[in-house]
Parts: sequence; C-alpha cells; structure tokens
Amino acid sequence: METLKILTWNLGYGAMGADADISLEGGKRFIPSPSKAIVKNIAGFKKFIAETKADVYLLQELSNGSLLNRWHNVRKAVREALPNHHQSSISNFALPLFFDFLRNEHGMGTFVDECFSVLKRRVQLFNAGEYYYRIVPRWDYALTMLAERKGGKPIVMVNTHLSSFDQKGAIRISQFLELIAYVRRLNKKGFPVVVGADWNLHEGEVTFCGEDESHYKKYVHGFPHHLLPKGWRAYFPTNAPTLRAGNRPFVNGESTTFTVDGFICSPEIQVKDVIAHDLGFAHSDHNPVEITISY
Repeated sequence: METLKILTWNLGYGAMGADADISLEGGKRFIPSPSKAIVKNIAGFKKFIAETKADVYLLQELSNGSLLNRWHNVRKAVREALPNHHQSSISNFALPLFFDFLRNEHGMGTFVDECFSVLKRRVQLFNAGEYYYRIVPRWDYALTMLAERKGGKPIVMVNTHLSSFDQKGAIRISQFLELIAYVRRLNKKGFPVVVGADWNLHEGEVTFCGEDESHYKKYVHGFPHHLLPKGWRAYFPTNAPTLRAGNRPFVNGESTTFTVDGFICSPEIQVKDVIAHDLGFAHSDHNPVEITISY
C-alpha cells in the first residue's frame, strides 16, 4: 500500500496577500499589491513549501510574471524551493510582447518528488473557457502526471483550475464534465486518479460579510457532487475556509470566505486526512489544502 501527501494551492500570482484588493472583484486597485508586499508573499510561499515537505504540489496561478504582480517570477521562485522535484507547467493565459518586462503570463504547475519516476505527462485542454475583463482569453486545462515510486503502483495526479467569473456557472460545469470524462478514461486503464484543484465551485454555506452578497452571490455555485461517477468522492477541508473575497484587504471575521479548493479521488484511493493550512490568507487569497492518501 502506497502512502502519498499531496498539497493543492492557488498562489494568487504572488499579489493577493492579506492586504491586497483587486478591482476585478469590486476593490480599489487594478494591481492588487505594491512590489514590497509581493516579494514578501513569494518569500512566504517558499518558506511554507520547504516546511510542508509534500510528495506532490499542485499549484495554480503560478505566474511567470505579469502586470498584476509587477512582473515577479513566482514560478522561478517555486522551482528554487523544490529543486528535487519533477516539474510540469502550462499557461492559462499569456500575452507575449516585444519586451520581456511587459510579459503577462499566469498558469499552473505540478511538482512531484524525485523519489517518483514520471512515466507520462499530458495536457488536456477544456473546450469551454472565459475571458478576463471580457478581453483576455483564458485557456483551462487538466495538467496530468502519471508517476510511480520504484517498485510501487502507478498513480495519475491531475492539477486543474476551473473558470472563475461566469455568472451562471455554465462554463465551470462544462469544464467539470469534460474533466470527469477525461479522468474516467484514465481510471478505466487501471490507474488510480487524484485531482487537486481550485474548483471555483463552492462547498458548504457561504457567510457573506457586509454588502458582499450583492457582488459575489451571482458567482457562487455549489460543487456538483451528483455529477461524480459511482465510487468517486470529493474531499474538502472543514477546519478552515480556503478562499477569501478579494474586494478589500482581509480581516478575520469581517471578510467573506468560501471553500472552493479540494480533491476528487477514484474508488481505489483511501483518504486518511484532508486539511486546510490556515495561514490567515497571509500570502495568497487562498489557503493551501493537503490530503493524505493510500492506494
């Protein structure tokens, strides 16, 4: 029986620490944080990742640099924190320009400990997608690694980040259905499958603070447990929320919070524990979520 610790975390491209707010969510700033705060957030990522020592990291909003994070390279910093991990990454959007300092690129990254052999990497593009600010197209993927420990059983690990701001949730559900069809095919080949994600589909009740409900309620759509195949299960932490509203800096007890980050697992996988690391959203608008499994 193999045991595996996997961590999923949306890093908020380094710019969405506790003091950040963003106009896209009704805040005051187009660029969420000053450069000094972004440097501090990235240092926080590196310290936390070094201390957790997970076997696998499934990271979203892992930016190579963009206007929104003042062109800090978060992906490079994470690679420095995980030098002994196999790496795979993909961009959700990229605006290549003539000058490197004007680049805008965000994406996802998967990091698997070197004690595993990576047998296959794959990127599966979803057909449905959204546009940021109704201008910038975002491509969403299932970023997949098939890996095994020496003498162990292969396992498929999928990293994904579903659409964020489609008001009726139709894009998210379409992507979810595409994902389920994809992972079922992998599972039918005999591989156990675990998916870690920022689902942007909400687990449990949302407690809105202040006047937030009028802005955020149209984006809140429940996680579709009923669409999971027989024997598959979703796992979310219950000890702490995983996302905070980005319309103003975070204040505990005065900010709207949600749970959107978690995992789904195929029937062969036994889940021992799933927890959110409650960092108080110090470095990102998401808290990291960790699952311990055996298979």
